[in-house]
Amino acid sequence: MKRPLKITLIVSSVLLLAILVLVANVTRSHMRVRGIEVEIDYGNTPQLVNQKVVADTLMGRIPDLMQKQVRQVDCRQVAKEALHVPFLTHVSASVSISGKIVIHADQRHPVARLFFGNYERYIDREGRVIPTSDIGDCNVVVASGDFLGRLTSDTVSAQIKNLWRVALFLDSHANYKPLIDQLYVQRNGEILMVPKVGDQIIELGDASDLEGKFANLVAFYHNGMPRAGWDAYSKISLKFKGQVVCTKR
Repeated sequence: MKRPLKITLIVSSVLLLAILVLVANVTRSHMRVRGIEVEIDYGNTPQLVNQKVVADTLMGRIPDLMQKQVRQVDCRQVAKEALHVPFLTHVSASVSISGKIVIHADQRHPVARLFFGNYERYIDREGRVIPTSDIGDCNVVVASGDFLGRLTSDTVSAQIKNLWRVALFLDSHANYKPLIDQLYVQRNGEILMVPKVGDQIIELGDASDLEGKFANLVAFYHNGMPRAGWDAYSKISLKFKGQVVCTKR
């Protein structure tokens, strides 16, 4: 094959391919939305939400979504509306070649289960207060307290911040998490803890120097508590830097 003919064939093939792609894109842009696909990354967290909940939420918030043409779909709006599912974070939306809306999202990771009055909520890794789920449960530390106000998704009080920091610390440290059964936040934001072993109240104080405080607690459990006996103290205080102060029964 002569070189000019070969070049002509290559150029023609490229142009034909470009025309086919253009025609396909134009055709696709005018087709109606053909469905919703939801892809959720659960990480190592039990499932709290499923694809149906997300799809139903989207169709409830954008009633004409399934009647839209592909070119009419605002993916940013779709992602924004999907975020109204409280268990989702880092949501993005796109439209597939087949005309389906595809949602990609991460499930939120709870670090504590909050009890207040007759209500239950989770607090997640980002400090967001979210509802419990009818689909699944997370085995996380239990927390309660003398809350000063109503707990909502945008709660940013000092109480919640301290509680969240402690719960996040426990969730991130496999060696400390098994020690604590419950957290209780006081009106001043300081944290009390109920251990899984022993019958003492542990005064943690605020959420500062958690690494040091828990290291002191473990050292006391290993060296001090066996000598005195596990029932010798009613209270263990970690509030003072570098110290473990105990109150006898």
